[in-house]
Amino acid sequence: MTRTIPPTVGTTSTAADPATPTAADSGETAADLGTLPTADSGQTAVDRAQTPIDFAVGAGVFLLTLAFVIAFVPTLFDPFSAAETASPVVSDRVAAAVAGDLLAASPVEPGVLSPSCTVAFFTADDGLADDAGCGFNASAPPSEQFGLDGDVQVIVHALDERVPSENPAAVTIVTEHGTFEAVELDRATGTPTGTSRDDITVSQRLVSIHGTQYRLTVRVW
Repeated sequence: MTRTIPPTVGTTSTAADPATPTAADSGETAADLGTLPTADSGQTAVDRAQTPIDFAVGAGVFLLTLAFVIAFVPTLFDPFSAAETASPVVSDRVAAAVAGDLLAASPVEPGVLSPSCTVAFFTADDGLADDAGCGFNASAPPSEQFGLDGDVQVIVHALDERVPSENPAAVTIVTEHGTFEAVELDRATGTPTGTSRDDITVSQRLVSIHGTQYRLTVRVW
């Protein structure tokens, strides 16, 4: 008698087709397969590269920065550079030194001029400068006193004077060392003959002598 064994239900199996490649055979992993683009994801296989707009914005910022550097950096070195023409920095420094230090009656009151030192400076009187303790060589040229290579003119004049270089104040000044009549408050190392107006720089300060206000003008060329 021959016994027939029925097939087991739900346990079917199929043999793998040896001709069909698998992930293990190709060397690819699940992570590699997950990076492939799909039609539903809307992504592309190529990452976003630089666009013409990016380049234009970057180039514009660079050019603006370069223009700023070229325009403004050279002016930072003006106070430290020697130039043939006068600089406003120089004339302003001299005006501040005259009103706040050289002729000032007190360091805490810049602009209030010492009568004795004012007379000594504008008359180049070394004896008076020594007696009053002014601390400067009155007979030395103003350019030497202020360390200048060019010429300088220091003038004290009326507040509303339009041409101070030609109309300095002539003041009677009373000091501890005597009274000095009609002192012309003008001191210069030369005259700007033949010098272009653009090459003359001017700085001013308000000053007072015996309570009367004047204007101090410094011209450098």
